[in-house]
Amino acid sequence: MPQQIDPLVESLGLSMWRVQRRITSQMSLHKEMGLTVPQFHLLHIIAQEKQARVIQLAEKLEVKSSAVTVMLDRLELLELITRVPDENDRRAVSVTLTTKGEELLKEAHYRSLLLLTEHLSILKPEELKNFAEYYTLLEKQER
Repeated sequence: MPQQIDPLVESLGLSMWRVQRRITSQMSLHKEMGLTVPQFHLLHIIAQEKQARVIQLAEKLEVKSSAVTVMLDRLELLELITRVPDENDRRAVSVTLTTKGEELLKEAHYRSLLLLTEHLSILKPEELKNFAEYYTLLEKQER
């Protein structure tokens, strides 16, 4: 027989999901820039990798290289990324963010923090501290 689930846990899970969806939908900088969510996510991955090959990006996004190439075409048209031929392998291309791409991600990060600040403003300082500690514990548990 399956383990009995505490109704409070179920309620909390549903609330977390709803809040996450609302916050995510309000982070619309990608829409303002004419980007899809996957393209925006791809920019984040490129920023983390600093310089990445298409095959690496495809693996991280769990899509085919051809799908990444299409997204990169769009990002290149918007001058958010640049492609550089690999010196050691003429078939390979490295992808990096342009200054415009870096600025876009900085703006997105800033806006997301403002939005989180707004959503979390209902908590008192001590509650916010406890909330942050709980989430840190949950995050460590997943590692």
